[in-house]
Amino acid sequence: MKTRTVSLALIILLLIIPGCSESDETEPTPRPQPVLTPSPEPSPVTECDHFWKSPDCQNPYICYDCDETKGLPTEHVWKNPNFQVAYICENCGEIFGEPLEPGFDIHGLRINTTSGRPFPYKTITRNNPEMATTGVATLLYIDFFDSDTDYPAKAGYEYVVTRIMITFEDENSQANGYQYMTGQTDFFVYDPDEPAVSYDDFRESNIPGFKIVNRKINYYGEDYEYYIKHSQVQNEWVGGISYVVLEYAFLIPAGYDGVVVYITNAANWSGAGNSVISENFDNDTLFFRLRLQSN
Repeated sequence: MKTRTVSLALIILLLIIPGCSESDETEPTPRPQPVLTPSPEPSPVTECDHFWKSPDCQNPYICYDCDETKGLPTEHVWKNPNFQVAYICENCGEIFGEPLEPGFDIHGLRINTTSGRPFPYKTITRNNPEMATTGVATLLYIDFFDSDTDYPAKAGYEYVVTRIMITFEDENSQANGYQYMTGQTDFFVYDPDEPAVSYDDFRESNIPGFKIVNRKINYYGEDYEYYIKHSQVQNEWVGGISYVVLEYAFLIPAGYDGVVVYITNAANWSGAGNSVISENFDNDTLFFRLRLQSN
């Protein structure tokens, strides 16, 4: 009895356990296998055969290939300042400081004249140097050009031509005449201890009508000769008014802006060689700095 009961139980158990058919079974999805990339072989380290760029004021030696640097930049080589440019390094062009101060600024002379505008001109009479007279001075025009029919070209130079008119009509000038004194000086190198350029300071040139001034123009640190022609175009009384028209022509380095034509009291004449006593220039003297005039 005991043995049968156990066997029957096993049979019942086997019948209850579910079975699996072939159609119910599925294959599992295979997982992708990682692709293994072999590590690259390390490149051998090679030293740069430096090809050095020479140092300058801004940079030390620099290798053209790897940009490695060594050493220090070189020192600046300063070129002395002039009236147009401050200290400038000849190697790298760096600028330091300020240009030289013009003589007109140092000594407080003012450029207060404008083309086309009349200005009072104080001077002395011809018959009585102790008597004053006052006229009117006007800068009529200024022309700049390289050459013309009567003005041959000169490389690196330009012509500046200007006319000035002075009129007198007061009682003193009508009764005793008048004296006038004009000339030219330099805005940059003006020095009251030096006489202004006079007619004794000229020598002949190969340009018709022009003379070479014995003094020179300093432009960007270089000395240049310059040429001048001066003439009186008109001097006559018309209806109680005296008209004096003067023409100045200069041949100067192209772009130079230091030429000044002045009209000053004839009492400033030293009496020797038509020389003017520069220390007597004052605010009654009219100064025409030609390139900077406004029309």
